[in-house]
Amino acid sequence: MHDRVKTGTDRELVRSYPYRSACPSTAWAELVESASAEIFLAGYTNYFFWTQVPRFAETIRRKAGSGCRVRFLVGDPDGAVTRQRRQPRQPVGLPLRRRGPGHAASGAPRRA
Repeated sequence: MHDRVKTGTDRELVRSYPYRSACPSTAWAELVESASAEIFLAGYTNYFFWTQVPRFAETIRRKAGSGCRVRFLVGDPDGAVTRQRRQPRQPVGLPLRRRGPGHAASGAPRRA
């Protein structure tokens, strides 16, 4: 089984949390600050970056200005998927993913 589990610094899944609030508050700032090549934020509730990560807007501006690719994927607030996500559901893990040196990514939990 061990040969099926990816280990080392290039592994994608670093940790998994059942809810964003269970994730240490410093993790998001550390991921954004450590990224040098790409920051990709995908989800329906990314607004928390502006409220919980100190100087987030300035950091994103600085990162983009230094050549870091910054992308946001947002959901349509009137779309069917968004309406479905508003329904109560079983909690799933919220992964913190790392795609290699200089990359940070966060994403909405996937449904099983």
